[in-house]
Amino acid sequence: MEFLQELSIWTKGDALQGKIMVGIGLILVLCLLFGFKYENPLLKGMFIPICLLTAASLGYGSFLTYSRAKHLNTVTEQYRHNPKETVKMALGKAQSDHKIYIILKIVWSALLILSVLIFLFTVKEYYKGLILGLFCLFVGFLLIETFLHSRLTHCFENVSRLDKVN
Repeated sequence: MEFLQELSIWTKGDALQGKIMVGIGLILVLCLLFGFKYENPLLKGMFIPICLLTAASLGYGSFLTYSRAKHLNTVTEQYRHNPKETVKMALGKAQSDHKIYIILKIVWSALLILSVLIFLFTVKEYYKGLILGLFCLFVGFLLIETFLHSRLTHCFENVSRLDKVN
């Protein structure tokens, strides 16, 4: 039963992060509507990356909000029928997700550093805005992945401990 409690905590955390992401996405929509109607080339350059960040926040946040509750119900049902196999399957999925999160954090960090370096050598205001927007995009993606990875790691370390005890 502890497995289901840990899984419930994890899914509720992911669903909460999804709701927060949707809220941030809505705030970004307001920023796009009100902030980018000016003729400032820096803001014009930031427009496309901020649109991408907005789409990712709204899309992936909605996905997390709605899919995690279904995932919890599915795994709970599987656990009632075959507990050991369900725990083994969940741990395998967590390990593969762990590897993916590590790779993605490295990618976002490298792109973040690259955008800072390019920003230092860029002269035109539009391109500075574009690079600044990409910087915001990469920071946003890095934060999303870091929070998801942290929660996954914590939850499945506890599940692994429970699995070894049983």
